[in-house]
Amino acid sequence: MLPRHSLVWLKDDATWQALTPAAGPRLRDWLRAGHPAVVARRDGSEPAGQLRLGVPLPPAEAKLRLSLSTAMTQLQRHSPPPLLDAAIAAAPPHRHAALQALCDGARAAAAMPRVFGSFAWQALTGLAYVQDSSDLDLLWPVDGCAQTDAIAALVQTWEQRHGLRADGELLLPGGQAVNWREYASGARQLLVKSHAGCALLPRTALFAARSAA
Repeated sequence: MLPRHSLVWLKDDATWQALTPAAGPRLRDWLRAGHPAVVARRDGSEPAGQLRLGVPLPPAEAKLRLSLSTAMTQLQRHSPPPLLDAAIAAAPPHRHAALQALCDGARAAAAMPRVFGSFAWQALTGLAYVQDSSDLDLLWPVDGCAQTDAIAALVQTWEQRHGLRADGELLLPGGQAVNWREYASGARQLLVKSHAGCALLPRTALFAARSAA
């Protein structure tokens, strides 16, 4: 099954079901325009092979979040979210320098993040999503405590230096995820997300539970 945050493009003749009331016409227009949907967290009620998808509309459409479901067989293709360095060009010009600085720091930590949220959707669709108040939402793949500590320090310094806010998750081996800010707080117990749900884990167990997702 595709992980949360994966992007999917449906076949031209795909069958799907709108889960948001009265959203069918807008979803049809969205999909016909060639835009992707994003894989949402499963709630346990979906049949095997069925995906729950989301479409977050831009601020011009009140940031409505539409939901639909479809079968894996209806997908034309799928991909992870775009890398941050690939999304810079579509961001507002006054954000370019700050985003590039974060990319440079990420390369030094050997961990280029993927971007979701408003910056990703602006890059994917060409529609205006990013506002002055928009946070930068990032997914950071990590493989050990040293790298994770370096990323947490990098993002904290970047926020302070540029006056911007970065949200998002650290992606642990095995598909688990933990909020980067919660990790950076030094908390001994952390809320860890997986395909099956959420659980509190000791900080010391994050990289010892690689197969528990």
